[in-house]
Amino acid sequence: MQVEYENLAQELVASGRLRIDTDYYCNFTHYSDPDNSISLMLTIEELTDPKLINFTRKNIKNLYLRKNKQLSEEKLSQIIKTLAAQTKKLVPPSLQTKIRLARVLVQAAHPIVIRWLLFDRTQVFITYSHNIGDVMDISSWKQAGTNSGMQSTDGSNVCIYVSCGGDPFAKNNETNPMHGDGWASLARLQIIAGQEIGHYADIKRDPSGRQIGRHSANFSCTRATPHVKDARRNDINRCKKLFQQLLNGGMGKLLIEEEKLKFYDKQKVSGIRVIWIRLLIKLYRRKFLQFAHINHHIFVKHFREEKYLSIMIKTMIEDMQSNLSPGADVYKRNDPEAEEAIACVEALARVPQQVMKWGYLTTRATMHDLYKVYYSEVIPSLVENYELLTDRKYKRVFAHPALSLGQRVFKKFGWGKYKDQVKFDEVRDV
Repeated sequence: MQVEYENLAQELVASGRLRIDTDYYCNFTHYSDPDNSISLMLTIEELTDPKLINFTRKNIKNLYLRKNKQLSEEKLSQIIKTLAAQTKKLVPPSLQTKIRLARVLVQAAHPIVIRWLLFDRTQVFITYSHNIGDVMDISSWKQAGTNSGMQSTDGSNVCIYVSCGGDPFAKNNETNPMHGDGWASLARLQIIAGQEIGHYADIKRDPSGRQIGRHSANFSCTRATPHVKDARRNDINRCKKLFQQLLNGGMGKLLIEEEKLKFYDKQKVSGIRVIWIRLLIKLYRRKFLQFAHINHHIFVKHFREEKYLSIMIKTMIEDMQSNLSPGADVYKRNDPEAEEAIACVEALARVPQQVMKWGYLTTRATMHDLYKVYYSEVIPSLVENYELLTDRKYKRVFAHPALSLGQRVFKKFGWGKYKDQVKFDEVRDV
């Protein structure tokens, strides 16, 4: 990992704002006061760590102040004591698990977004379940418990929810490697995190850090920002035209033969017919790559190592199109303008998600206009306001931690495993 990402992961763990539920291990408890409509999740660290306890007390006090209620110090101390006693019944995840999850999560976004996430003391929920219902209170669960991920804000407080659908660090599910534990869960965690943190990045701020709207739409998501609306529509047309260009440039013939080969491979069929298809694929593939090179479709190189190159490119473009025009019922509205706004909000937030899936070059070639909005407007605005707020320049750090001679030897020959826990001070010094 780059030094900057490692530092951010360590800070996220140290903040106590990372809430984890692995079905067996859990590090947070729930406080509820139905009479005052107050619901709050707090981690073990927030209730026991001397460095965090003052934040916790202030947070609970402010919740009551918003309800025009004064909370005495005695009552506040009693609440803290009760919640701390509840946490003793929990089996907390290990520090290794927390830092691993934090490392995966922070790499799903540009570092400046994570810096804002830490500055806002955003609550980040990660569950190993297939939906986020396990980490929500009852009222939120009724509304969004079946979602795989979510970002919510009331104009000040922000929560990010991510579900993994399994244990990201367990062995792969050998019978069905595309679902469940292992690689599939790890990919799901980072891709969902990319989208939900993308929604968080979309929040517009003033120089004081206050949330004042969204780049993609108004804060209530009922009217899209005109240039984002145009960008989404342009990208929808761009994907259609690009796909047709690729088909006309030789991918069409290649696609037909690759689909045949894929079927034969699945059925374990061999013979002269299959050999002939392989020869045709080799010829069509070479011609198509030449076409892509001449026409400056650089992203095609990203797929050169794929066994079924054209099938994967087709899958990619269809995936881009589905993310540009999300069709789930939850995004439907009676008002066409509101539905357009929701589509713009979702499409812009999925730019970093698609970067996680397909890479920068591919996303830029297909979601070009929204990519430009995200990386030429959203990210720079976060940098600018962060600099105004902190009164210091932000500079992206690409450096990696320096390895000792012994580590370099082990890495070269692939011996053993590196220690998973890196001390924050050591990384920061590098």
